[in-house]
Amino acid sequence: MGLVRILLPLPRAAAKWAPEKGGPLLGAALSYCVTSSWAGLPPPSPARRLAWAEEAITAYGTTPDTEGLTRALALRAHALLLLGRYEEAYAAADEVAGGRRAEALGAGQAAGGRGVRAPGADEVAGGLGAQVSGAYEVAPVRGVQVPGADEVVGGWGAQAREVAEEVTAVRGVQACGASEEPAAERAGGGADEVVAAGGAQAGAGVGGLAEVAGRVSPAVVAFVGDVRAQALAGVGRGEEAVAVARASVAAYRRLPAPDRRDRALGSLPGALRTYGMLLAEVGRHEESVAVYEECAALLAAMSLRELAHVELVRPQVLAELVGALHVLGRYDDALGVGPEAREALRGPLAWTVPEIVLPLRVRLLVDLARCHTATGDPAEARACAAAAVTEARKPHGTTELTSALSCLADVLAELGQTDKESITRRELAELRDT
Repeated sequence: MGLVRILLPLPRAAAKWAPEKGGPLLGAALSYCVTSSWAGLPPPSPARRLAWAEEAITAYGTTPDTEGLTRALALRAHALLLLGRYEEAYAAADEVAGGRRAEALGAGQAAGGRGVRAPGADEVAGGLGAQVSGAYEVAPVRGVQVPGADEVVGGWGAQAREVAEEVTAVRGVQACGASEEPAAERAGGGADEVVAAGGAQAGAGVGGLAEVAGRVSPAVVAFVGDVRAQALAGVGRGEEAVAVARASVAAYRRLPAPDRRDRALGSLPGALRTYGMLLAEVGRHEESVAVYEECAALLAAMSLRELAHVELVRPQVLAELVGALHVLGRYDDALGVGPEAREALRGPLAWTVPEIVLPLRVRLLVDLARCHTATGDPAEARACAAAAVTEARKPHGTTELTSALSCLADVLAELGQTDKESITRRELAELRDT
């Protein structure tokens, strides 16, 4: 990645003087910078990832490289997610499946509004373009057909249905998942958006989107589904997020052996981890444990080379599995996973991504302390709680200091060390007052 970053001025110059040939070269180089990171080295910051992804979108927007553009749009959505800008991330993920991709190809730029009627759309729809929007509503999680749609659009009904199914597939969500976890219907969907997506290329009309959607990489579809699931959870739409995450897992299962570019767009273990995490957030802990255990078994069967591409997923899965087992009261099982989880959180990751590893390590130690208390081992519980407080006092662990101090105070009370408990609770009270 470092060499590509150093050489970025070369493809930038090529894109400036020969956009047709230099644009894809620059877009590929920028996309590589966004995703590539050697194992054990710090990844690019989310802000830098966002800047590179947006530059790649601009570079691809003047070229017919549909696949490169969709990848750049997906990477932009992921960068927004990493920045905690969940609503923007959700909207950006929708853009991968919506009109911006086709509009960029037709207009020669990577920007454009969605839901705008394209010139010639009425003619393409047989003069009934104004009625198409009432014919098929394309929901964010499932495609819903409105009764009488074939009568509304006449001979175009079958084609419109095919397009609606394409759009639903591109958005990375299967209708079968939506039947169990129905999502809230959103206004402003429908076939007007479908027409806008395909109609941005003059004369392409409704069929244009199906052609574009068919060229979207399955890896991008799965990756965008995972991003959408996490973005939905970030804005408090947990049940919808679970349905989308389940569909993303199904999409990853269908992928063939990934190539180098596809490995940069998430993985099945990563999607399973998202699914398990979201199940826990909505209180479905038994299902969450089952998903985490499946993911842990999958990771255990991977080679070292394969694990290098998902090095952060394994400690996250193991630590979160301990927490889910603790919630279910399966304390012995949680303590059985504990040593492996603690080991996974040591090493280079603590240096490369401390903002992720340290809070995770504190939460793991707190869960283990409470499990030891529940199984009648207060001495070991105190050791874990004290270690959690020590980790939480480090710069990147301060967000978990309150829970660590609370756990230590409870353990000290269990041991009858009232003086130390009083000191700890006083510090806890001062921390909460600030």
